[in-house]
Amino acid sequence: MNSFQVIAIVGIIFTVVAQGLLWVLDKTVEHYVYLYPTWVAIFIFGLVINPYLSKYDDDHHH
Repeated sequence: MNSFQVIAIVGIIFTVVAQGLLWVLDKTVEHYVYLYPTWVAIFIFGLVINPYLSKYDDDHHH
């Protein structure tokens, strides 16, 4: 996984936790659910650019 995918996974986890807290506190945030497709889009973006990023990986081992 690259940094975009890690950020997306952490974002989804935090969004789920925050939504759970909002549910427990009986609060609502308008359009909060739009965060989920945003995180999915970031994850897919990271998936698409991963081959381009991996060609710059240094395979130099000691």
